[in-house]
Amino acid sequence: MKIFYTILIGICIGNPFILHSQSNNGKVTEIEQSLLRSKEFMHKNLDSSMYYSNKALYLSKSIANDTLLAKSNLQKSSLLIFKKGFSEADSLLQNNLSKELPKHIEGQTWHNLGTIQYYKQDFEKALSIYLKAAKILEKSNNQKLLVNTYTNIGSINASLKYYDNALNYFEKALPLSEFNESIRLQILVNLSTIYYDQKLFKKYLESAGNAEKLAKKYNAKRMLSVLYSNLSNYYAEEGSAYNKAIAYGKEGIKLKKELNIQNTIGFTYNNLGYSYLKKEEYSKAIAYLDSAMPGAQGLLKTYIYNNLKKSYAGLKDYKKAMHYADLKDQLKDSITNEKQKEKVAELTEKFESEKKQQQIDILDTKNELQAFTIKQQKTFLVILLVFGLLVLVLGYFGFKNYKTKQQLDTVLLQQKLRKTQLNPHFLFNALQSIQNFIYQNDKEKSSSYLASYSKLIRLVLEKSDQNFISVEDDKLALESYLNLQQLTHNNSFSYHIEIDEEVDEDFDRLPSLITQPFVENAVLHGLKDIPEGTITVRYHKKNNTLCVSIIDNGNGIKTKKDDAKKLHKSMSMGIIEEQLKHLNRTSIGFKGAISIDSSTHGTAVVLSFTAA
Repeated sequence: MKIFYTILIGICIGNPFILHSQSNNGKVTEIEQSLLRSKEFMHKNLDSSMYYSNKALYLSKSIANDTLLAKSNLQKSSLLIFKKGFSEADSLLQNNLSKELPKHIEGQTWHNLGTIQYYKQDFEKALSIYLKAAKILEKSNNQKLLVNTYTNIGSINASLKYYDNALNYFEKALPLSEFNESIRLQILVNLSTIYYDQKLFKKYLESAGNAEKLAKKYNAKRMLSVLYSNLSNYYAEEGSAYNKAIAYGKEGIKLKKELNIQNTIGFTYNNLGYSYLKKEEYSKAIAYLDSAMPGAQGLLKTYIYNNLKKSYAGLKDYKKAMHYADLKDQLKDSITNEKQKEKVAELTEKFESEKKQQQIDILDTKNELQAFTIKQQKTFLVILLVFGLLVLVLGYFGFKNYKTKQQLDTVLLQQKLRKTQLNPHFLFNALQSIQNFIYQNDKEKSSSYLASYSKLIRLVLEKSDQNFISVEDDKLALESYLNLQQLTHNNSFSYHIEIDEEVDEDFDRLPSLITQPFVENAVLHGLKDIPEGTITVRYHKKNNTLCVSIIDNGNGIKTKKDDAKKLHKSMSMGIIEEQLKHLNRTSIGFKGAISIDSSTHGTAVVLSFTAA
């Protein structure tokens, strides 16, 4: 579920700099009073604030006082930033930097320059300038000014997803905010949000609790609406405190309705529906999920559809459950449709350049391997010669460590070679076939196969970095892959994919895309020269073990001496074996196995997996 950040980007205006009075010069006092009046009107009436700012600026110029002039420039630049007069504000601030000024005014000047870049959406540049302002303000020991700069640095880091840096600066700002509980409240809300995102739940609850107390003290309803929505999300995801999730969610909705905050209320409604779903109060869940629907977009809508599916399934209204399951799938496809179009076009356009780049990568990798071996051998010989007899004693252990490291690096480089040598011939052939349909103006076939192509590419891109995927995603990948193989093989074979009732498509999981190489083997080798080839894929359970059977009616695996165990010698199968060994070793409770039975009547591959 999404968490909403409350970002504090302030324009820091410090306390008036204490000046030595000048005899017979009431203008100094008048300038100071004008600056104070300008700050008082700053959040009430910008025109009045600007009037007093201009008055202070005019008087400062008349007495040629650089410090007062710099302070007047700062105040007016702050107002101009609010009014988006960035060029004029920048000119005033650059005028400040051309003079020698007290550190706290110099720091404030850089702070306002950073704020200009923030409003221009150049976050990286804004961050660089704020960091410079922080270094100067740290030397001035002015904590009231420094807390604003630290807070803004933390906010930008959070928006750029540099969460470690964001936490560092928010935590530095928090103890400096004792003088202003309003600033402290905003820092606590930001901290709690990042703690939640980083799964630092103990710190999250502590900071959220402190923020809630301050928000209640000052009746900060907008802050409370954020805190309550986030707390509802926390307790809903925690899995054991759904009553708390419901209580906080209802409070969050009440405040958002009162404040007319419509853009995030759907997430809170969804959290409430999810909590009631987990409590198996399906009718209440549906009521809140229906309330979440108006205005819902993107991922939020997929969450709502998925929760509605499970709620109606809980009520045994399987027709509606299937309806929302279909809506969820359609939405998932539509969300990625535009991206997939771009990716398909990019694949087509860049295929040749990628092919050349792969050859370059192979040569570079081989050179790296050779250079690494030579470098290690030279290092070993130099050490052996320099340290003499002493090295002979220690060299045995060093040599063993050296050989182990060399073998590990060699394996890693060989894996890189294997990856770069896996040219996308299948994808290129499929694109060519789709292109032929387009040239023939066969819109139905080109659209159908392009949809399969897009789904396959989407699943590979989304799931390749995950250890496990659901049966539903694996089935969808196989269907898309086999559709494209039928296209490239002129429909010379048929296929069937079955899922037994005891298999839960959403929750039963298997290693990512592990079935595709076996299906590929059946298409390319098992059914070769078979006029009516058939491939059957069946997901079923044996006791608590998830099994996937891949059966073809081909000629089987030949057992000639030079072709023995062909299935196991293929590069893809070797990688699959390494994948299973890795998962067996690193995933607690998981065990995967492969069984192959081949004869002249066909080949049956059975993959079995215990729950991870």
